[in-house]
Amino acid sequence: MKTKNPLLPFFTISDLSELIRNRAVSPVEVTELMLERIDRINPSLNVFITITADLAMKEAHQAETDIMNGKYKGPLHGIPIAHKDLYYTKGIRTTCSSTILKDFIPDYDATAVVKLREAGTIHLGKVQTHEFASGAMTNSPHFGPCLNPWNTDKVPGGSSGGSGAGVAAGLFYMGTGSDTGGSIRIPAACCGVVGMKPTYGRVSRYGIFPMAYSLDHGGPLTRSVRDAALCLEAMAGFDAKDESTSPLPVPVMTGGFTDSLKGVRIGLPTSYYFENVDDEVMIAVQKAIQTMKELGAEFVDVDLKMSDYVRPASSAVLMGEILSIHGPWLSSRPEDYGPDVLAMLKSGTDITAAQYVDAQRARHLITQDYLNALGGVDVLLTPATPTSAPDITDYRQGMRLAELTMPTNLTGLPSLSMPCGFTPEGMPVNLQLIGRPFEEPRVLAIGHAYEINTPWHTMHPEL
Repeated sequence: MKTKNPLLPFFTISDLSELIRNRAVSPVEVTELMLERIDRINPSLNVFITITADLAMKEAHQAETDIMNGKYKGPLHGIPIAHKDLYYTKGIRTTCSSTILKDFIPDYDATAVVKLREAGTIHLGKVQTHEFASGAMTNSPHFGPCLNPWNTDKVPGGSSGGSGAGVAAGLFYMGTGSDTGGSIRIPAACCGVVGMKPTYGRVSRYGIFPMAYSLDHGGPLTRSVRDAALCLEAMAGFDAKDESTSPLPVPVMTGGFTDSLKGVRIGLPTSYYFENVDDEVMIAVQKAIQTMKELGAEFVDVDLKMSDYVRPASSAVLMGEILSIHGPWLSSRPEDYGPDVLAMLKSGTDITAAQYVDAQRARHLITQDYLNALGGVDVLLTPATPTSAPDITDYRQGMRLAELTMPTNLTGLPSLSMPCGFTPEGMPVNLQLIGRPFEEPRVLAIGHAYEINTPWHTMHPEL
């Protein structure tokens, strides 16, 4: 290889893309480096379920040829990525980290997979998820647990744990995720990377195995906010194959990026989000708030009157919809589910149609409550998770991970999880920014201004 820079695996996409565009680094070199790291590091982290080395090298050579011939596609051209193993990939197995689908090979690609390929990305393989995305720990009993690169005694979060762990470990530059109760933002927090859950309808769900139809969101996990913006812009847009997608044009997601927060108003919820948070998380978030004030942001308290109804409404909607998907398998082959997922599915059988309808009615009121709170501010700021990454056997702590992310699945609001510090134990802590519908550029711009004035996104585990 021509490039010997040991930090190259931890470059941001935006930095690496400049090297590729200027032909200082070849997509072939970068892909070879990633495959070498995967071969060396993946056995200790168990990030990948399927590695597509031959495909990756074929795509890398094609990207190199195109770029040399002046056919540069943009900032994702030649960038190695991985897909969560819920994203359908034509001719490549898509297991959902389950026994039930362990040999399933789709005959079409998810829309997001197509869009990212058209942007020039290189596909390294499929990475771990909590079984059927139905948990926050990514500890599959079928494929083994995925481990946190900061501390292999800890979980990477879930359900997009493979994407979070792989980005943090420098195995790829972006991982796709899906988020039903926090499954992009939780692993981002546990692994100290960036996770962007867009507005419901911004990214097509077509070809992403569903958990709950009206709560599912697709989005990216990356090393920086700018990278998340670049990847989201590529993934987003109307899709006739998904009736829930919005016809609104996709904006330039980096259009408002600056290094200042002057004139920005940020709301701090006075209830729910700061009530059950570990001290080590709270300390990091409070320091981030102080930094944002120094950058010019104004903070105001906001009242979320309906916050007590979030958890029961989310649970009823989730369980009503997940059982519509898994009901036949739950009846015919319950023994093929992992114990935790089986217990969750069985617990949902008590949800009645009336409870589901009542939850949807409450959902409307909760959403309006959030919109009212956002009426006088640009974003809301909260911790992303109430605790840092739990030990791999600590299911009690694992159950807490979605407490602060689930509200914006119910409301469909865009939410960014980004690094803001570390615990005394050396585990990452993330904050969460919540914005108005389809105002991802505003959310990302605020996150970017904080990010470039702090060191957290430049830090990575020693592997």
